[in-house]
Amino acid sequence: MQPSPNHAGRRGRGQRGQILVIMALAIVALIGGVALVIEGGNAYAHQRVAQNAADSVANSGATVLAQELGARGTKTDADVLAAMDAMAAANDLDSYTAYYTTVTGADTATAAQVGGSTIPSDAQGVRVRGNQAFGTTFARAIGMDQFTASADATAVTGALTGGQFLPVVFPVSMTDCDTSGGLNNPVQLDAPWNMSNPGTPPPAHPVGQEFIVPLCKTDSSGPGGGGGGAFMILDLDPDKTCDEEVTNPSSIQFNEFPVDVAVDNGNDCAKKIEEAAVAADLQGTVVMVPICDGQCDTDLTGSNATYHIIRIAAFFLDYISYSNSPKNSLCALKTSPTYLTPLKNIVDGNGSSSCIVGWFVRYITSGPVGSGSINNGEAIGVQLIR
Repeated sequence: MQPSPNHAGRRGRGQRGQILVIMALAIVALIGGVALVIEGGNAYAHQRVAQNAADSVANSGATVLAQELGARGTKTDADVLAAMDAMAAANDLDSYTAYYTTVTGADTATAAQVGGSTIPSDAQGVRVRGNQAFGTTFARAIGMDQFTASADATAVTGALTGGQFLPVVFPVSMTDCDTSGGLNNPVQLDAPWNMSNPGTPPPAHPVGQEFIVPLCKTDSSGPGGGGGGAFMILDLDPDKTCDEEVTNPSSIQFNEFPVDVAVDNGNDCAKKIEEAAVAADLQGTVVMVPICDGQCDTDLTGSNATYHIIRIAAFFLDYISYSNSPKNSLCALKTSPTYLTPLKNIVDGNGSSSCIVGWFVRYITSGPVGSGSINNGEAIGVQLIR
């Protein structure tokens, strides 16, 4: 029996209707797939933007804490909040929350929130969670008009424990070179180096006292040895010559202070470092310099000498000078030939054959940091730890 024409027509229309439903579902699935790919890439891009923004906000808060560490009582919780709010606005964060942390990134004892009124006494960092909403494109077709990217960041501050250093060592207090008996022995004076404030705007020279810092030879018969030519110059990287350590410095990390560092025994290192500093165009820049305690006397003698490093200082370099003469005229000037600023000679006409001239500055830089108090001349670092 043959189907009636009406029955065949209804079946054809039913099949076409089923195909339309399948096509509609396929189109929705296709749009969903396209949306997933496009919006996934869009979300990833915004996630990176949110992460960079959170990093910047955390760094801005830690920088204010660094300023507070360097000069207690000068910064407040409101200052931290204002710096972070400004950075969040500059990076288009819709919202963020922030808490004070210790130097390890853990919450402070009071789990205090930034903007809560006071900076906790153990605060050395901030932890941030930032949020940034962004619109969608294809995902609107399936009812998703907006996503939110969130990111976490923690930045801490403290005494700098690593970085790229000039391979010389300074005493923690002023030291003169005694020329009695034809020697350049370091003689410690009972006075700390005075700190200066950075110039405004950089790279203007700092505001404060400029010093002539003698680099003294040591008596080979006394503590510290150095008869092989030690000029208070360090061998920070045994794989590099002293001039290479200036022109191509290695990034050094000290796990803790104090630490013993070997001297460089090259007879011509002082001259090489002077020439390398000129070649590297370090004049008018801030260099990091290790600081030793006491009279910088070493524990051993001769080629095995070491210096007892206790921290790192920031020094705005004017010039370095070396001479074979026990009385280098450039190490006994009254006025800087570069900036025409008054120079402080530790003792008039000191007998140093080598010297570094410039300012000890209150300086904040990026780099690995540690816990502990900030002392006179200590360089402060800000480190993003997560």
